[in-house]
Amino acid sequence: MTLPGAPADVPQAPSPAAPKVAWPLLTAAGLALAALLLTEGTGGAFGLNLAVWTALYLGVVTWRARREGTPPSREGLTLLALAPVFGVTFTLWAPTPDLGFLNALALTLCLGLGSAALRFPGLARAGVLDGLGAALSSGIHVIYGLAVLLDRFPWAHLKPAPAAPRTWGRVGVGALLTVPLLAVFAPLLAGADASFARALDALLHLDVNLDRSISTLGHLIGWLILTGGLVYGALLAARPSLLPPAPREGRLGLIETGVPLGALALLFTAFAARQLPLLLGGALPDGQTYAAFIREGFGQLMTVALLTAAVLRVAYALSTPESRRRPAFRALNAAVLLPLTVILASAAQRWVLYTQAYGLSETRLLGAAFLAWVTLTLAWLAVTLWRDRASRFAYPALLLGLGTLLVTTALNPAGLIARVNITRDLSGVTNAQRTEPQRANAGELLQLGAGAVPAMAAHLDVLTDCAANPGASGVPECIGASSLTRYLRDRYAGARDPRAWTLAHARARQAALRLPVPTGPVTDPPEEISVPRRR
Repeated sequence: MTLPGAPADVPQAPSPAAPKVAWPLLTAAGLALAALLLTEGTGGAFGLNLAVWTALYLGVVTWRARREGTPPSREGLTLLALAPVFGVTFTLWAPTPDLGFLNALALTLCLGLGSAALRFPGLARAGVLDGLGAALSSGIHVIYGLAVLLDRFPWAHLKPAPAAPRTWGRVGVGALLTVPLLAVFAPLLAGADASFARALDALLHLDVNLDRSISTLGHLIGWLILTGGLVYGALLAARPSLLPPAPREGRLGLIETGVPLGALALLFTAFAARQLPLLLGGALPDGQTYAAFIREGFGQLMTVALLTAAVLRVAYALSTPESRRRPAFRALNAAVLLPLTVILASAAQRWVLYTQAYGLSETRLLGAAFLAWVTLTLAWLAVTLWRDRASRFAYPALLLGLGTLLVTTALNPAGLIARVNITRDLSGVTNAQRTEPQRANAGELLQLGAGAVPAMAAHLDVLTDCAANPGASGVPECIGASSLTRYLRDRYAGARDPRAWTLAHARARQAALRLPVPTGPVTDPPEEISVPRRR
């Protein structure tokens, strides 16, 4: 057989077959079984089990890589070590809904990208496209990783030898193959005939539950697919990214990149000049509403800042090495970044004005965290551009984002928001942005999860004072004391599965148990919880 385009008279060596090894599939199966044991029956709740499994995965894959003679890369170890840290965030705190989604996304990224870079150093010097390619490839590995592990498994070694002394070994292989067959077909037949199910239960003294058996089997397969993809990327993949590497050197000169950067600098300078009086004044401009000037304006300014970082990085990538080292190129970057600092200050001021008017919320807290990350990222980009090392921008920017997310989670946003808003209610806070005191709303605080329960339980009198909310439509925005007490006790007073234990739920349970038992029947449905529209 000849390769396409090769002369017919030149013999071509066949491609070497991939070695057959058993440990990758056994590793993935062991990790999948551990995940099943830690999560099955918890109702999808995560806590201590998530931290334990991520730490177990980190230990197993790094030990396995060292055993195979491949020293793990520093970048891969760093990202994989961050995975248990994010697992601990679910153990110590109960993140708010949006923050919980971001933490889960960061945990997935650390596992996938860390596994892809475990045996391949150089992620710290990789560009943005290379990093995105590796992250995308780690997701693709989950699709076919398990299939590769099954293909690499030495199935021929399971064939029993004809020698008599190995009879018991052959019986063991047969029993091993029998277990999954019976586990699948016995529940199916029991579900089809009640009398057969009773006979099977009497014979084996087992509670045959078809739905539970199928669900458990489905969960195990799902965990096998996930761990198979991660283990394949960490221990067997030939390269971290399936995509070709991005070009390292651009072809544009200083004029081609200087004209758009100069125009952008002029635009930013004009906008910053208009913002300076507002920064010094510290109040809402005349004729402007909070919705137009602050909420929408903050999002738009954050988009501008993030897009600016992308534009400067792309301009650097498209420029020739000679253009990058010229002082004029550095001056153009500085001309864009300096007025951008005023734009960031304007965004920060709008956040402060909005918080003074309406207190804290999950969206506003995440907005502050995003502003902090964008500011740190732009500062790092300025350093790399000035030192002509912008090719090393992506990996530290990723670590800055992960670190900002961890710090935000460590602040316990649910408890912080509840304390701030309840304190504003108790103190009757008024300022230039809010002339009437704001009421704390129990419905909004309940949506934050277990982290807000201790503060709510300590201030039931405030949250159940159903006076009309000044500044709203005059409709009470609270619920009755008995209904709120019953809701907190019913949801948080019960014991939690030890595998899904979290410190936040333990504190919420203690706070709920200290509440008085409602006088009405606990089977009564709670009163309607009114949640006003988010501002």
